[in-house]
Amino acid sequence: MATLQNGLDFAPPPMDKVLFRKHIQRELDEIRKEVEETCAVGEDVYRVPESAYEETFSFLEQMSRDIPMPDMMWLEDGGIGLEWRPGNGIATMSLYGDGLVVYGAFYSKNREISGVCPVADAAFLQGFLTTLTRLFQ
Repeated sequence: MATLQNGLDFAPPPMDKVLFRKHIQRELDEIRKEVEETCAVGEDVYRVPESAYEETFSFLEQMSRDIPMPDMMWLEDGGIGLEWRPGNGIATMSLYGDGLVVYGAFYSKNREISGVCPVADAAFLQGFLTTLTRLFQ
């Protein structure tokens, strides 16, 4: 298991590391292209800062193999969204390149967790990732 700078432990990705990195980069490049195309024709459009791409890449690269790859999307308020749909639930993370993660999981009628925490806050982020892992078991 690898340990991030913030102390989180993550297992290596499920496929060859080089292929996995290429997959992440390809997804982020598609988001970057969509943002650039939209910004070229729109006036009130928020660009995604480079730091958001970097945080997303770093997070996904070190994510536990127990969690499947999320759907990735451009958030029109200037971030990158990650979305998982375990069973009847939904879990999301938003990264804006400001060192914070906005997260939420809704997985039954009265069960949800949500919050904002620094990417470097191992305790809060680990709790969310543990919940996410359990949702996929």
